[in-house]
Amino acid sequence: MNTLVLNSGDAVVWNRYISEICDADIYYRAEYCKIYEENGEGLARLFIYEEGDLFVCYPFLLRSIDHLPAVQEAGFREPLYDIVTPYGYGGPLSNINCAEARSGIFQRFSEQFSRYCIDQRIVSEFVRFHPILNNVEHYQSIDSIFLRNTVCLRLQEDEDIIVSRYKPENRNRIRRAIKEGLSAVYSPPDRIEHLLKLYYSTMDRNHAQSYYYFSESFFGNTVQFLKGNIDLIEIKHQDQVIASCLFMHYGKYVHYHLLGCDQEYLKLGPINLLIHELMLWAKRNGCEYLHLGGGYTGNDSLYRFKKTFDMKQSFDYYIGKKIHLPDIYRKLQESVPFELAGDEYFPIYRHPSIQQPKLLKRA
Repeated sequence: MNTLVLNSGDAVVWNRYISEICDADIYYRAEYCKIYEENGEGLARLFIYEEGDLFVCYPFLLRSIDHLPAVQEAGFREPLYDIVTPYGYGGPLSNINCAEARSGIFQRFSEQFSRYCIDQRIVSEFVRFHPILNNVEHYQSIDSIFLRNTVCLRLQEDEDIIVSRYKPENRNRIRRAIKEGLSAVYSPPDRIEHLLKLYYSTMDRNHAQSYYYFSESFFGNTVQFLKGNIDLIEIKHQDQVIASCLFMHYGKYVHYHLLGCDQEYLKLGPINLLIHELMLWAKRNGCEYLHLGGGYTGNDSLYRFKKTFDMKQSFDYYIGKKIHLPDIYRKLQESVPFELAGDEYFPIYRHPSIQQPKLLKRA
């Protein structure tokens, strides 16, 4: 038995472990986690538990919580932390295919990881499980919660069968887009000037949360760090780019990632055509899954749009929550505004409303 914790500077070793897992996805690579480290969201870490050639590995962001109002009010003197999956999907993975053996090693991994969290004063853990890998089934020592569905196109079958799973009105919109002269162009991924303009206007139109207004340096890091695993597809009307999307690919998987679209052209179906063309690209390149993700807040209008690309099946997206230092967490709960006492936000000490001065503190 051995445990090892790597950081983003150990990318060669980190990625060597990931490459030994046949189902691993882009979200597990050091470069992907480094994007969010550079975005100021925490320190990228890979925890590894191994028994000979068998192992479980788990990427996460380690975040200090000492600056948070609830922590400062509680008066803790020693540093405190929590951990979270980088934006997207993750959770622990193993290189073991046998279900029985995997169950045993996950149990022992969980014990060692809990000790690590306690030793490192990690108060809580928040996991965004991978809906295609379904690794929520393996990590049994955490409280898992179904959040929403996601849409994923299975590409192992013939193109005609894949398209037959589209909703008829979706197929009609794709045909109309082609008839209107829309075309798909693959551009170098560092040529993101159109994407930036379209992405920010899309965030404005959707009244997106501030987190999703990623900086230009974030986009630049995404393209630079994921070189070879990221590409750019654009939809043009005549000479004008009206939709643009960065998509990630690694192993079996392609992920529709960051997208923007000109609202004036939505009626022509540019996003319908973009996803269809992306499916064709993924199939040509031997990929087995094109993951479109889910909605903004659940099975909403965005999810229903994505569902028009596969009316037969959806995937379940789970999150996981665990408190490693319950006494400290309880004290932090007591330091949050009393209006939030019954709120399910986790971890509660990071609730965005705590910064609002109108909320009163507990007596």
